[in-house]
Amino acid sequence: KWSKVRQSFPSLASQGKIVTCPSFAVHMMSPQAPDGWDTNGTYLIKPSEECMFYIITSPVPTGELSISIICYDETVEKYPWLEPPNDIMESDADGFGDWSNEYSPLSRTESRNTELSNKIATLLETELPEFYSAIGRETIDTARINRRISWLQMSPSGGSNVAYSTPDGQVALVGDSAHSMTPSMGEGCNTAMESAVKLVDGIVAAMRERELERCDVSTLNAAFIEYGLSRPQDTQSIQERSAASSRFKKG
Repeated sequence: KWSKVRQSFPSLASQGKIVTCPSFAVHMMSPQAPDGWDTNGTYLIKPSEECMFYIITSPVPTGELSISIICYDETVEKYPWLEPPNDIMESDADGFGDWSNEYSPLSRTESRNTELSNKIATLLETELPEFYSAIGRETIDTARINRRISWLQMSPSGGSNVAYSTPDGQVALVGDSAHSMTPSMGEGCNTAMESAVKLVDGIVAAMRERELERCDVSTLNAAFIEYGLSRPQDTQSIQERSAASSRFKKG
């Protein structure tokens, strides 16, 4: 999403816009999964609908448990103390931001936000007492509010179609640099890998068409251009559905 490569080429940079969604996460790390929990699975925990948040827990390779409280702007209306940081850091002179905009301005080495952890502890103890007891206060003390989530919206600029490649086929984008999306549907990594496969398949097809055993530059350029024009047709609808899923839905 924050690709400096994309930003370096006017034909690509002019298409991209970062769109912020009305949702964010409060993130915590537990040193380990609670006793009895499946360490190979992801848990979705929902309190009453009136709370307007839900919780996702996932194990990480270090043995820790990642916990995210998924909130919306409507959640902040009920709990103003959950207001997330600004969407774009003031230090970003170009207004475009970088990868650090994904996270809380507090690093994990900085002092903990005691006031925040106290309020989260009270909230969880009230609404989800069993979950609160399972993760413990040590985990809640790691709480940090992340910025609102965002995604990369690519729109045509100077042409009729979105392209993930430069007009000369010298550069092609894959993954977040081309089609970053919100985490709401869990499709970001899948789509990135599919794009990589599509690009490789396109190169192989171009070589076969030209009956080449070794790929030359002109064939590579042609494959990049074909991929760049065709791939957005597959990915943009996924991005839009994922962004729509990042909004609070009552009922």
